[in-house]
Amino acid sequence: MKVDFYKEVLKRKDELIEKTVELLQINSELTEFNPNSKTPFGEGIDEALNYMLNLAKKDGFKTLNADGYAGHIELGEGEEYIGIAGHLDVVPAGSGWDYPAYAAKIVDGKIYARGALDDKGPCMAAYYAMKIIKELKLPLKKRIKFILGTDEETGWRGIRYYFDKFPAQPSFGIIPDSDFPLTYAEKGIVNVKVSTRVDDKNGLIKFSSGLVANMVPDAACAVLSDVSLKNKYLKYLKKHNYEGTAEVVNDKLSLSIIGKSAHGSLPEKGINAAYLLIEFFNEVDLNNDFIDLVNTYLLNDLEGKKIGVDHFDEETGSVTINAGVFKTVEDTFEIELNIRHPNGVSYDEFIKKIKKAFNSLGATVTVGKYQKALYVDPNSKEIQTLLNVYKKHTNDLDAKPLTTGGGTYARAMANSVAFGPTFPGKPSYIHQKNEYIEIEDLLKMTAIYAESLYEVAK
Repeated sequence: MKVDFYKEVLKRKDELIEKTVELLQINSELTEFNPNSKTPFGEGIDEALNYMLNLAKKDGFKTLNADGYAGHIELGEGEEYIGIAGHLDVVPAGSGWDYPAYAAKIVDGKIYARGALDDKGPCMAAYYAMKIIKELKLPLKKRIKFILGTDEETGWRGIRYYFDKFPAQPSFGIIPDSDFPLTYAEKGIVNVKVSTRVDDKNGLIKFSSGLVANMVPDAACAVLSDVSLKNKYLKYLKKHNYEGTAEVVNDKLSLSIIGKSAHGSLPEKGINAAYLLIEFFNEVDLNNDFIDLVNTYLLNDLEGKKIGVDHFDEETGSVTINAGVFKTVEDTFEIELNIRHPNGVSYDEFIKKIKKAFNSLGATVTVGKYQKALYVDPNSKEIQTLLNVYKKHTNDLDAKPLTTGGGTYARAMANSVAFGPTFPGKPSYIHQKNEYIEIEDLLKMTAIYAESLYEVAK
């Protein structure tokens, strides 16, 4: 059956935009994790989950709510299924937006909102792809199941809960949460907390920066005992054209500085605000064990060379280390690192070197959950099908599959790959202020998802 999928998307354009805006207007940042609650990740995430499930139910799909941890929307019959997995949670909005982060304001053909591209906009595109297949009554040999995750940006507890309860795996899976043309390999990811007790703070009373480990922190604050450093700090800001403040409050000097946020997989695209403060401390010879630790193993090194874990793989790239969160807890300074490694790295040796380095300075290292690297054969029939559909809708005839430092739900399902939503050459503001999705891109990706799902499920 021949279908002009883009034409079908255009028939539903106004409705698709309306529903995307409504979903984006829900603040679905993680506010808590309470496993004993009916809303384990907070009311905002639960509202977004129920919005999608209620929309699908009204449109005649089979739906399921997995105790607030996740949900699914299902189309068709049969034992085998094609999986889609997206997430409805978002990273914190941060500051400095031109438009309110949850207004979903449309300006110059773009919808501005946290989650517009990561991942609520693409989730709505995938949903409408299923809706088009359903409304056209296209014949399917396999079910299509859209799994809605709830804490992808933090602990993946929602998707793990779902597959613990419903372990059946898809014959093939699509994740609308990376880049076009297609991403077939992802780096290994681990979060590491480094804690160092500082008995002699040497005038640095407090230090804080960042919201989550997988974002480059765009703001940092410090409290110092030496108020005479105020003028030197103001000169430092002016010299480097940095944005920040210096105020004396209760005989203490409070400093702030603004950097630039970016996704934790691409720390080189951001400006780590915490490091800007450390560089000021270095200029004025302010030092203690915490500052020494940052200088020794982290500052001006995003690839782990100072620690001794740097590694480059021709196919999957370099190690990246993002220092995403800094905080002071009484006499202890804590740093949360988001670390990603390419193929060719022994995880056990990798962690051993990290521990050895920080332990050598008296710091404690706590290793979080590890997401293994992902690799799916780029020459498989399903991947070639997706690539051909992509080429058809974009005329990007030389498109080649990609690898990434990002981590997607492709790791949570068997035989799955990330597919869109960012088109080649387009800027991406995910995990940054002024995140947006172009309406034209939203329409195009919906058509690509619809035809792709039909081709692999028919």
